[in-house]
Amino acid sequence: MMADHAETVPRCTSPGFLPAMMEICRKHQVRLIVPTIDTELPVYAHHRKTFEEMGVQVLVADPEIIGIIRDKSATAHFLAARGIPGPRTWTVAECLSQRAEIPWPVFVKPRAGSGSKGTFLAHAPETIESAANPESLTVQEHCAGDEFTINAFLDGQGRAVSCVPHRREFVRDGEVCFAETQRIAAFTEAANGIASAWPSYYGPLCFQGFRDSNQQIRVFEINGRFGGGYPICDHAGGTFARWILQRLWNLTPDYHDAWREGVRMLRYDAAVFTEEDQRC
Repeated sequence: MMADHAETVPRCTSPGFLPAMMEICRKHQVRLIVPTIDTELPVYAHHRKTFEEMGVQVLVADPEIIGIIRDKSATAHFLAARGIPGPRTWTVAECLSQRAEIPWPVFVKPRAGSGSKGTFLAHAPETIESAANPESLTVQEHCAGDEFTINAFLDGQGRAVSCVPHRREFVRDGEVCFAETQRIAAFTEAANGIASAWPSYYGPLCFQGFRDSNQQIRVFEINGRFGGGYPICDHAGGTFARWILQRLWNLTPDYHDAWREGVRMLRYDAAVFTEEDQRC
């Protein structure tokens, strides 16, 4: 059993979502909500105080931070302003007006997308010119090298107390299927740069980046939540979930960065078989 109870709720964009979640909290005496879906983050961020008044903590950043995280163009500007290396980024209009100087191919993605949905590689301006809703897209320099997700834990005082990068060897629909933990100082430096800019941020944060053959990194995305590949982080010793529960129980979290390198994770599909007279 993975949970004691399961509840069906409306979509987070529905007016009925918040009342349903509040009723669930009352019914089951919930003390903590940990959002793990990008589209839920703005909703919870704007109503975090309402839940706190009920005695429920919501592990979500301030609305201003979530606004940056949920906009890939704003994220690129945020990173650049703090000296954290990232790919060159353009709007569609900028890309087309500078087409002769653009290093084709370029990567095109929705400004507020997640899970690699709606992304594509554009080899020529014509591909972008035919794209629907160009104002909703971001264009970025195509990065080479190994791709990483970095799970970091921010302590709410401007520090990244742990930073666990894992190389993404094989990815499907934005979810890593094979990964390996590696300790990379440049990603730790980037995590601390993010934390110092957002001193109010408490909890897990993951960001993605590349490291090229010259060992140079570039960060291209931040997610204000647990990453989908967090299980490898936890298994390697990055016990973020434990720290959250320690804080919830008014214990001093035993923060550390003593996780193990070289831990590998393989995820795969499994088949489930039933007979006609069986019910799941």
